[in-house]
Amino acid sequence: MATFLFDYIDQLDTKWYEVDVLIEKAKKISESEPALYNAICRSISVLIVAHFEGYIKDVVKNVVKDLNNSVEFKDLPEQVKRTYCTKYLGQNLDSIDKNYEAKLKKLINKFDEINCQISHEPFFYPTNKNPNPSVVQNTFAKFGLPNVFHFIHESDFDDIFSDSLSQIKDRIKNIKPELLHGLKSYPYAFDIKKYNLKKTSYDGKTLWQEFLEQINQKRHEVAHGNEFDNVEDVYSLETKKNKVVLLELILAGIVSFKMTPI
Repeated sequence: MATFLFDYIDQLDTKWYEVDVLIEKAKKISESEPALYNAICRSISVLIVAHFEGYIKDVVKNVVKDLNNSVEFKDLPEQVKRTYCTKYLGQNLDSIDKNYEAKLKKLINKFDEINCQISHEPFFYPTNKNPNPSVVQNTFAKFGLPNVFHFIHESDFDDIFSDSLSQIKDRIKNIKPELLHGLKSYPYAFDIKKYNLKKTSYDGKTLWQEFLEQINQKRHEVAHGNEFDNVEDVYSLETKKNKVVLLELILAGIVSFKMTPI
């Protein structure tokens, strides 16, 4: 039986089907129906962000399912245990509760004994917000990745922003089969080192963080009526969509590596 994360990534293309349909429609009517073309392009900019938001939630759910299916609570990564226990203890507020750490350890020990299964809710961002860099960082930090973007910085994927659309598509075609092979069973076996995905020390915003900020800002302007004119052509939007797809594959690979026992 394949892992839940494998099945989800394997079907990732179908999740993007409606966006692909809109992209192809926009290409066909770019000159003949400018009003409809502009409306479709604006819709695409919103849907790209919406699909990425859904992806973040789905990855969390499927990783949690795989852990429940394959790992006893006592063998879970320490940060996963700590995150799950916030369901019962809340966040650590040192100024209010000086005994938080002791309570946390006591609860973890109890769950170790009874082999408690975890649920995905504590791993979600506390409010339903657009998937900006801070939301993504916060989500993956709950799995023990304090800044997931530092794994991508200076990796083989850091120069994607100078790639053409066809080159980005080639990257997707190359990494996806290898990722799926590594996710086929648990423990996961995707080798992030092959793509130079490793934690780096970096103080500024990475290129990927800046990219996410840009598409979130565009989505905000369209969705909240701040911008009624279409300023992006469909080819630019198709490039952004494929960058997001590649980012989804990269993030799945990194979290799978973190959830794999050493």
